[in-house]
Amino acid sequence: MRLINTKTLFVESFDDSQIPKCPYAILSHMWGSEEVLFHEVQDRQADIEGKAGWRKMAKFCAIARKHGFDYAWIDTCCIDKRYSAELSEAINSMYQYYYNSTVCFIYLEDVRIYTEDSDNMVTAVQKTRDQIIASVCASRWHTRGWTLQEFVTPRKRRYFATDWSEIEDGTDLLDALAKCTGIDETLLENRDLLRTFCVGERMKWASKRQTTRPEDVVYSLMGLFNVHMPVMYGEGTEMAFKKFQREIMQSSFDMTIFAWRAEYESSGLLARSPADFANVPPMGLWAPWNLAPFSTTNVGLSIRANITDTQQILDKTKQHHQTYKKPSSDAILLAALQCDVQTPTGQWQIPMVYLEPVKGASFFINGKHLQAYRRIRCAEWVTVPSKQLVGCPFEDVLVLQDEQYDLVRQATQQHYSRREPRHSGFGKDMNGHIREEGQAVRG
Repeated sequence: MRLINTKTLFVESFDDSQIPKCPYAILSHMWGSEEVLFHEVQDRQADIEGKAGWRKMAKFCAIARKHGFDYAWIDTCCIDKRYSAELSEAINSMYQYYYNSTVCFIYLEDVRIYTEDSDNMVTAVQKTRDQIIASVCASRWHTRGWTLQEFVTPRKRRYFATDWSEIEDGTDLLDALAKCTGIDETLLENRDLLRTFCVGERMKWASKRQTTRPEDVVYSLMGLFNVHMPVMYGEGTEMAFKKFQREIMQSSFDMTIFAWRAEYESSGLLARSPADFANVPPMGLWAPWNLAPFSTTNVGLSIRANITDTQQILDKTKQHHQTYKKPSSDAILLAALQCDVQTPTGQWQIPMVYLEPVKGASFFINGKHLQAYRRIRCAEWVTVPSKQLVGCPFEDVLVLQDEQYDLVRQATQQHYSRREPRHSGFGKDMNGHIREEGQAVRG
């Protein structure tokens, strides 16, 4: 880890054993157009002190030194971004950098505590406390992806306005920040409660945040989910986010990871972006009494869930004594996610997502024959009280992600383009039996 000496303004290197003995302040800020980088600081390039980024770094170090810190950390110049291996390591370590810091200075360059330019102290009038808090909540800082973990992770936070005037902390500011970010106030008071919040809720915190590089929408979340994975700029948000979700699933049975809603006609169970969680209600986990494992395979996401169809759910609402029947093979199904969501009326109910069978696609997984499905009507779900699912059968199903669905269609088309009779809609299996095109051959 590299830290900047607050006296000399040179960057120094430390090994892991030295960090606990070297308390440091850390900066959270929004990047500007004139940030100074590691090699510029070390080489002391001629024009560096004229850059806005240098002035910001120097002021941060001066304030850190005033608070008793010999060392500080800032992402602009404490990482040598010329080397991808170092950048990847730093991104995977970012959560720990903020967690291990003594204090985080949050610099809000778009927040003023005076009604006019504070350089003119004759005419400047300080804003009221309510006005300052409103300005803090309206800061662009809350819209940036990386600042989420920089907000919830440090043990202590101090806020500074554009002129580096400190903004007094207090319960009124904490209350306002909890409301404007949607982050529970208990977490802002105790960072070690992070793991008690379900996957879906943590995703929602990030759902409206943006980053300069598309993949950083994902990479900025790794520490919040205790995920470590290679950083590969250029892979795109969707690819990075799917890999990220698979990493979460390796050590979690939290099904709120599937409790998203977005305007897709058809999809797999994995979301394409944190933005898909923007409009989800409060969520909660089930006690692990009857939970089934789920996992990704090269043919789709294998999952066990209560499965029925829409008509039976409607009938069950009217007649509680009605027995569930096995849905027809071509029916659009409802699959219950093993979690709870809060309805607008305050009730906790089970969300059920729509699944449509993929004609002619079935696979053997762990000795079981599984029908393939796609999630449809992704912007909606049905919620039902838990007692309404009593007696609803469990079924193991396979939900295809986009790439697997595309491959199924491609493989099916190529398969039947080589066989006779063409375009009849029917073919023969290896035993000579007539079957509908798309129906899987069973041994």
